[in-house]
Amino acid sequence: MQTEMVYHPAATREFKDFGFMQAHLSFKPHFAEGRRRFGPLITIDDGTLAPGAQGFGLHPHRDVEVVTFMVSGEVSHIDPVVPVHNGTVKSKGLQVITAGTGILHNEVNNSRTKPMRALQIWFEPRARGLAPAYSSKELETADHSNRFQLVLSPDGAEGSLVVQQEVRLSYGKFDRRSVLNFSPSSPDRSLYIFMIEGEATAADRALRKGDGLGLLRAGDVAVEAAAGAELLIFELPASEIS
Repeated sequence: MQTEMVYHPAATREFKDFGFMQAHLSFKPHFAEGRRRFGPLITIDDGTLAPGAQGFGLHPHRDVEVVTFMVSGEVSHIDPVVPVHNGTVKSKGLQVITAGTGILHNEVNNSRTKPMRALQIWFEPRARGLAPAYSSKELETADHSNRFQLVLSPDGAEGSLVVQQEVRLSYGKFDRRSVLNFSPSSPDRSLYIFMIEGEATAADRALRKGDGLGLLRAGDVAVEAAAGAELLIFELPASEIS
């Protein structure tokens, strides 16, 4: 089985300045072919919010899985309809929102003195019309230090948060050079690697901050992470590049 590869250099992302936030966008429907989506992965927005930024204001979502990975700082999630879904997620924390039949929310920088950086990740859900849900988790440093930690899955394996799609997301942060072998759950699965910080090599491709690498029918992948590297590996259903 031959692996197909697509490389997305950081410089080919779209930059957006919203005033309160500057963001680099990896996927969007209006982008050129190859940058519209990667299977059910439809968004990776890498955004930095200014101190005290109040976000977009209350706005709706429907039939999408909204995942926020906090790179640095703190975000406050506000849901005026279901207050139990309100919460704060700190650096190296994660939150998952199943928008389903519809939610109304906002996300704001919890600090008035420090910027925050977050990855906003969207997945197409397994079905439309699901019941809305919210969950969050603070990651323990020991679980992802110089190794990959499963942080998102459809079944909550290994204490991961549940997402309503056949997706498994792993996170690693490295303080020394490390060579690892990443094995998907089956050889017909696809992988997408996103570099949050630093440098790494995966499938013999050199990667730097903001780069993405998609592998169709990936099989095992050798990853060499430099000291200071921080990355996400998405394991996805067999996908087509679109």
